[in-house]
Amino acid sequence: MVIFNILIIIALALIIIVSAIAHIKDDKVYLTNNIIIGKCAVKEMTGHDCPSCGLTRSFVSISNGRFIRSFDYNYAGLPLYLLVICQIINSSIFLFRKKYNSYISKFNTIFSVGICFTIIASWLLHILLK
Repeated sequence: MVIFNILIIIALALIIIVSAIAHIKDDKVYLTNNIIIGKCAVKEMTGHDCPSCGLTRSFVSISNGRFIRSFDYNYAGLPLYLLVICQIINSSIFLFRKKYNSYISKFNTIFSVGICFTIIASWLLHILLK
């Protein structure tokens, strides 16, 4: 369980670090001036946005302090970003105390369900308003 939590912390911390290093130019996410971070495979194949389209740009916007702009890319970006932060905290607590904080665990569970609904609702709104 300890190794699992360490891997969770590393993976989630990398997401936050990469989004802080990256920048957006012409609606594309760049890690450096030449390297573009992934394109949506669903959008490439179908021509339509998937439910998580825009989350990378949303995370980069949040990490760069552009909270309002993050909503333009995906409404679920900020709640999901907060969930990532909470999960890093909870997994870190587990490493030191050998048990999860029950309040954060309940919050993460409820928040996760809410984010799923937010992602789906955001996607449906995006489709209907197009």
